[in-house]
Amino acid sequence: MSAPGAEFILAHAHRLITVATRCAWSFGSADGLNDLLLTPDDPHGDWRQPVSVLHRDALMMVALRVSMLLDRDDLSFQAVHRLLKDPEVVATLFQALEDRHGPDVLEPSRTELIEEFRQIYGEIDWKVHGRLVHLRNLGIAHLTPEEMTKSISFAELRTLVGIVGRLAATLQHLCQTQTAFRTDMLDEYRDIARKTMMPG
Repeated sequence: MSAPGAEFILAHAHRLITVATRCAWSFGSADGLNDLLLTPDDPHGDWRQPVSVLHRDALMMVALRVSMLLDRDDLSFQAVHRLLKDPEVVATLFQALEDRHGPDVLEPSRTELIEEFRQIYGEIDWKVHGRLVHLRNLGIAHLTPEEMTKSISFAELRTLVGIVGRLAATLQHLCQTQTAFRTDMLDEYRDIARKTMMPG
């Protein structure tokens, strides 16, 4: 394998998928806690404050992880997308995958998986992403004298997490990593959070 871009994708797919997995866990958990916080108040409502803290902190971790996964920096889904536009990288990647896992005989094909990755990536609303980066930089990751003027909604964050999850699932399928990622993790962790934190 000579194209460094193909080496990069194969070397780092596992890390990207691992971060996407943790992102799904965090958002699923936050979603379950959100459901609890929307329930009517009760006479034994002391649980609301600690649950709201956990909810907010989980969402901040989601914001950080989604930002990392979609950043322009060297290790991100954006970097993978950029590399997959290079025919030489794709050809070298296909050869490496054939050497490791055999010929491309199962459906969807490796070509179809790359096209699927590109289509999912094309769903990203970069204006929403820009507001997310603003939130991350001024509201979460750094203490600055500049005031935060932009943010994103819970629904917008959910959409970005869904896109990140589908990118991870497609990359996992393409590279045949051993990472235990499933697209239903959001629902699974939402249910776990609701059942675990439900006040008695």
